[in-house]
Amino acid sequence: MPSPNLALPYIVQSQAQKEVTHNEALNRLDVLVMPSVLDADRTVPPAAPAEGDRHLVASGATGAWAGHDGAIAAWFAGWRFHVPATGWRTFNRADGKTWVFDGAGWLEDVPDLSPGAWQIPSLNMNWIGLGGSWQNPRYRIDKSGLVTIEGAIQNGTASEDGVIFTLLAGYRPESDLIFPGYSAGGLSRWNIHANGDVEVAASNMFFTSLSGIRFYAA
Repeated sequence: MPSPNLALPYIVQSQAQKEVTHNEALNRLDVLVMPSVLDADRTVPPAAPAEGDRHLVASGATGAWAGHDGAIAAWFAGWRFHVPATGWRTFNRADGKTWVFDGAGWLEDVPDLSPGAWQIPSLNMNWIGLGGSWQNPRYRIDKSGLVTIEGAIQNGTASEDGVIFTLLAGYRPESDLIFPGYSAGGLSRWNIHANGDVEVAASNMFFTSLSGIRFYAA
């Protein structure tokens, strides 16, 4: 019985020709540890492979590769095939990208940075969203931890500086941050505090924009 993860052959007690089993295990390790392949789009094996060459066998393979779609083909005085397990990764030298096996096939290993849902804050001090065709205040975080705040506000009473709203836990910076902003009166200033408070200074009652604020959550 081989090892459970890399299918390395074991040497059994009183086995003859132990070197054969040992060398087979070394060859598998040579292929599968820190793997990189020459390409991933071949269906026909190369005519003159070099010792140790590795390829991902593309779908519909023929010839010596027939029936081994998706396997890692390695040349050691002949083709040997290694069936991947879910989560295996390999570097494809042909395109310079890392590929991952998802249990059904090989896919480009692209990090998922898709953002989460927008959060709509409750505003303080008589501030409201600018409205109309303009984006009202909102914020969200992507899977890398990058927080984006956008939108514009107005105040029907007066220009009131202070804490406009508070970010939810998980959306807050590690330390206090300062960002420039724009308003009907020119430049404004946004202070994003580690406790989540979003504070404006030099605001303008007609409009003050939050757009352009981006930082990584703690």
